[in-house]
Amino acid sequence: MEAIKKQTHEEIFTELESVLKFNSLKNSPILSKFLRYIVEETLNENQHFIKEYSIAINVLNRSADFNSNDDAVVRIHAGRLRRILNEYYLTEGQNNALMIDIPIGCYVPRFIRKENARPIVHPYDNTNPIIAIFPFKSITTKQNLDIFSLMLCEELSAELSLFEDIAVIGHFSSEMISKINQNILEAAKMLNADFIITGNLQCNDKKLQIRVNLLNSITGEFVMTKSFDHIDIIDIAKVQSEIVHSIVSEIGGYYGSIFKEIIKTSPSRISNNLSIWKGVYSYYKYQCECSFENYWSAFRNLDEATKLHRNHAVTWAMLGEFYLNGVAFAVDSDENTIEEGYRCVMKSLKIDPHCQHAWHTLTGVNLLKKDPEACLYSAEQCIKINPNASGIVSGVGCMLVLSGYFEKGFQIMQDAIQKNPYYPWWINIGFCCYYLAKKEYKNAFQWAEKMDSEETFWDPLLKCATLSLIGEDIKSKKYLLKLLYTEPKTPTKIELMLSGVILSEDLVSEIVQAVERIGMNQKN
Repeated sequence: MEAIKKQTHEEIFTELESVLKFNSLKNSPILSKFLRYIVEETLNENQHFIKEYSIAINVLNRSADFNSNDDAVVRIHAGRLRRILNEYYLTEGQNNALMIDIPIGCYVPRFIRKENARPIVHPYDNTNPIIAIFPFKSITTKQNLDIFSLMLCEELSAELSLFEDIAVIGHFSSEMISKINQNILEAAKMLNADFIITGNLQCNDKKLQIRVNLLNSITGEFVMTKSFDHIDIIDIAKVQSEIVHSIVSEIGGYYGSIFKEIIKTSPSRISNNLSIWKGVYSYYKYQCECSFENYWSAFRNLDEATKLHRNHAVTWAMLGEFYLNGVAFAVDSDENTIEEGYRCVMKSLKIDPHCQHAWHTLTGVNLLKKDPEACLYSAEQCIKINPNASGIVSGVGCMLVLSGYFEKGFQIMQDAIQKNPYYPWWINIGFCCYYLAKKEYKNAFQWAEKMDSEETFWDPLLKCATLSLIGEDIKSKKYLLKLLYTEPKTPTKIELMLSGVILSEDLVSEIVQAVERIGMNQKN
């Protein structure tokens, strides 16, 4: 009996050493220490001591007053460790006889003899990039400035935590603070942080100067730097709020600095993470570069992600959105497609009732079901979750314009793109329709001209209509030919195509009449 037990222990230790040689763990001392600690404690029959608190103290060097309610660092690192283990057993360790697994909801590992079984794919692995918000340095020695610095960092942590696509570390032990003061890049490596927010504050004659930096902790390069100079500090709460919202809107979300930096500098992170990151990346690529190829690539990747990670709310919401896109952009004419999209979004909300992307997609469902009141309600719920997620917020603003809430939708879109000028290509449709409804045809054409999505009927259609309305007939006829080439059935289907997405009958009629004026005959 003891010989069998000893042999089992030897196998486990051999497997542990094999896993620790995996590149992703070799480059992460803290995750290697995490894995070794929980495996050794389990083999020493101390698994009942493996708790969030003990890991924080013994692995992450947190102080004795560690409180998991205030600091999610253990959960964040456990998510990354699960992801790396899953990646290992899908690649280098796919033929290993033994497998180390950390079940969701606890930190005690399981040791599974694979016997040719497929690697375990957890319902949700935390693939989100991690951002560490290091304390800002006060160049001027004023107690009030130190307090303001602390409040600023705490609010940044709170606001960034609202984004579904990043994980945030904002609280540090005194030992870690000491390491941060010595070398921020080494400190970030110990925390496994992908990005660092840091900065400094200076106060002169009641005027405040603040510099905020976002760094890529792997390359050490500055991704973004923002300066707030000569700020009057009479209303300190207002100053803090304005700074936080300016920073958060620019770096968070799929159109923010962090996601774009990952795509630029770490493409292997996307390709190696198989399902979730591939789905998210292809979603983002389609939103920026509209084509049928990108649409179907994103659809397939998101569908695969939901099959492998059935409890990942965001990918369900994104897949639901792509079902709706198929209808809105005339890619898919199946009458059950809207219901499929609705099924996906309900699955997402069941997993996470506060999933912002799900409320965004539900707004689209309600638009296509021609229920403007429900559309307004879901849009308001979406914005309430995180008003700084400019890409998602601009999307619901566009859908409100299409559902007939012209002024409200326009203001939401306007505010969103002022926070972050990067947005999905189809937001231009919302602006164009708003100005068409206002009879400001030159402005409508300017927004139609911003669309670079010639594979959808919307691009040539709105360019043709707006050019017709401003009397540019020759140019308008060129886009009419492109429209008929892109969608040959436009003459017989145009009203159906438009009324399925635009709920204002007057606006639909105006677009149809503008295209007819230039030579399209619905009877053809």
